[in-house]
Amino acid sequence: MSNLGVLGKDLFDIDRSRTHTKIEFGADCYWVEDWTEVPYGAVLTEVLNFDPAPTRETLDRLERVVTAQDGEAAPRAFMDLVKMFASLPLYRFYLEDFREAASWPIEHLVVGGARDAFARDILNRAYQLPEIVERLLEEIAFIQQRYGWFLDKLFSGPQFEKKKGQRKVPLARMICDQFLEPFVSGVSLGEDLSVDAPPVNIQYALRNRSGQEPEIVEKLYFDRLVDFVYVEFMRGLQKGFVPKRCASCGRWFLQMPGTLFSYCDGPAPGQAGKTCREVGATASFQNKVRNNEIWQLHQRAYKKYYARVIKKTMGKQEFEAWARNAERLRDQALEEYERVRKEDQPGIVEGLKKELNML
Repeated sequence: MSNLGVLGKDLFDIDRSRTHTKIEFGADCYWVEDWTEVPYGAVLTEVLNFDPAPTRETLDRLERVVTAQDGEAAPRAFMDLVKMFASLPLYRFYLEDFREAASWPIEHLVVGGARDAFARDILNRAYQLPEIVERLLEEIAFIQQRYGWFLDKLFSGPQFEKKKGQRKVPLARMICDQFLEPFVSGVSLGEDLSVDAPPVNIQYALRNRSGQEPEIVEKLYFDRLVDFVYVEFMRGLQKGFVPKRCASCGRWFLQMPGTLFSYCDGPAPGQAGKTCREVGATASFQNKVRNNEIWQLHQRAYKKYYARVIKKTMGKQEFEAWARNAERLRDQALEEYERVRKEDQPGIVEGLKKELNML
């Protein structure tokens, strides 16, 4: 019998561990099974956005086939679950061969007696894959609930887009400000004392790849997705990588070190051709102008002088010089406006008005 004839039975013997995953953690990213370079927080972000419905349907379809003892449909139903498993967060990075082989026509994968034996094993529940996928769905639901709660709490309160030159509040400080520090010491984020951080054994290795600077990395192995996510999340917090919920579409996006966004760069709902970040920035700016008389004054002056450029009564270079100075005066007035007593604020507005309209 050809090797191809037994490929399905041998390659997908899920009694062998398929979730034992090697990760090498570096300074700014990590590597999954030596193959894929991933930024911190990427897997958690993917898990938070994960829709379990297609995986659940594939799992239930296999269960219906097994319950009905349908030997004809069993191989295809099982291989569909293999493909789905190999597409789950984290495992999709290194199980490309599973996805590719699982997409083959079943008659190309197992034939003759091997196919019959494969079907019998599936119907007799000889493989652990359904239990593995069931457990992963439970872990994903747990991560979505607990980590979603933690992150929503972390970013609760007013959120602002980071301005140029503005310092970002460190994530550790934000955790303290939201009184979340007791929740960071275990994978349950504090909900259940019996679910604590996993014991891990760390080894060190030297990554010295062609075209890259050598780097000493920490090498860890994980058997559970929830354990890996905990380590990825906490290392990401240390380095400034953190998932954040988009204030427009509600999906999670990965906020990178040094940035402070309230909106993702994905398509904005109901806004063809625009991203949430574009729409959100416009809305934030309009709201800022609408609720602050310093901004209102600056925008009226800006429109007045820009109209002169359109009418060619003011040169572009002259306008650009005015605009730069106007931004400086506006920011100074905003800072002073917030600092003084309410009864002194009209004087600041009047002073800015005179300075902006000196030309």
